[in-house]
Amino acid sequence: MTPQSQLTAAWHRLTFAARLLAISTSALLVAGAVMLFMSTRQAAAEARFDLAKELAQELETLPAALAETVVIGDFASLQQQLDRYALRPDVASVMFADMSGKFLQGKDQLRAADAPDWFLKAMQFEDISGTAAITVGGRAYGLISITLSAQGLAQRAWQRLGDQLLILLLALGLDFIGLWLVVRRGLAPLKRLQSGAEAIADGALATRLAVEGSPELRTLITSFNRMAAVTEGAQERLRQSHADLQRFAEVTAHHLQEPARRMASFAERLGQQLAGKIDDAEVQLSLHFIGQQARRQQNLLRDVERYLAADQPRGKLDWVDAQISVNALLARWKTRIGQAGAAVSLGELPAAWIDQPRLNDLFEVALDNALSHASSARPLQILIEGKHLGNKVCYIVSDNGPGIELQYRERVFRVFERLAAGGGGAGTGIGLAILRRVAESCGGAAWIEENPGGGVRLVFELATEKLI
Repeated sequence: MTPQSQLTAAWHRLTFAARLLAISTSALLVAGAVMLFMSTRQAAAEARFDLAKELAQELETLPAALAETVVIGDFASLQQQLDRYALRPDVASVMFADMSGKFLQGKDQLRAADAPDWFLKAMQFEDISGTAAITVGGRAYGLISITLSAQGLAQRAWQRLGDQLLILLLALGLDFIGLWLVVRRGLAPLKRLQSGAEAIADGALATRLAVEGSPELRTLITSFNRMAAVTEGAQERLRQSHADLQRFAEVTAHHLQEPARRMASFAERLGQQLAGKIDDAEVQLSLHFIGQQARRQQNLLRDVERYLAADQPRGKLDWVDAQISVNALLARWKTRIGQAGAAVSLGELPAAWIDQPRLNDLFEVALDNALSHASSARPLQILIEGKHLGNKVCYIVSDNGPGIELQYRERVFRVFERLAAGGGGAGTGIGLAILRRVAESCGGAAWIEENPGGGVRLVFELATEKLI
């Protein structure tokens, strides 16, 4: 990853408040730095002008002050005058040279400036020099040279820049704190809005927020409250409609059981009454078909009732021993298992957090599915086992039957979907739909996968409230 992409990624990870503070502080820092630089540069230009003006004045007055001493040739007094003159703050050196080439110099030991070299170069702080002749009565007696130092001016400019920079940093700090307080207070309603949205997502549709903050946030919160109210109303209407529809389906399925039961009963009774009186194979076949279809209708209606009630507990939720449920099922279906020529083996079966009736339904559907898809090519082997996966318990029912093609493994979980198999396909086509509905209502899932030994593995998992 390039440095630019790293910076971009880091920028996108910043919160809105952090971005606002970073941009505003950077903008103020850059603007303040430019302002200080321009101000210091202007002050340096004025200082250089004043230094040049001072040099011009000195070159005008100093030759006259030294003329008498130079004329009489008192070089000792002249040296003293030059030394005293060199002690002045801005004078770097002063030198006299007579016409014969002899010269005297006065020089002060100037303290080095604290200003760095880059500052001196950037602000163009340089010493300046000038020369003037000492002339009396039209006769030239020598030259006086003066060098004025810019170190004092540079030192004052550097100190002033430091003071101004401290003031700028103080202003930036106060601005940062002020912005942070304003943003923090201004974004507080957004955090409450986020919490409200999460509460709505978790099902707390009665959540409402206090209208506060800036006008934009007040409008947003008002819209959120309106959305929550509309959603709550729609959810209540949907819940009521679903309850009415499910109640209607349950009542319908229950009441249709009685006509189906009577049809099967009277078909059997009629067959017994006509036995030996009517020697007609077609009549016997018709009566047998009527009874068979009536029983099938009973089974369909029974499974429809079980499917409709699959998402609701039919008993107390508790830790249910799966081993006991499976053993009871194997005992009830001993004859059917024997007729199928199947061998059922059990692995570890951990307890599940569910009601007993629905756990019984799960294993009944799973074992019925395995028995209904036996293969004539080899004896049917069925393995029922389970294990913990995190906060879920997973059960697996494996068989070595003919298997289910990949494109049909999801389809078989639909209501009334059946695949022709070796068992004749006598099921209702609702069993696996019931199994998935129970598993999903318990926070789990159900699916079919390939069995390494041939056949398929029917897997269903249930969420647990606590681990054993």
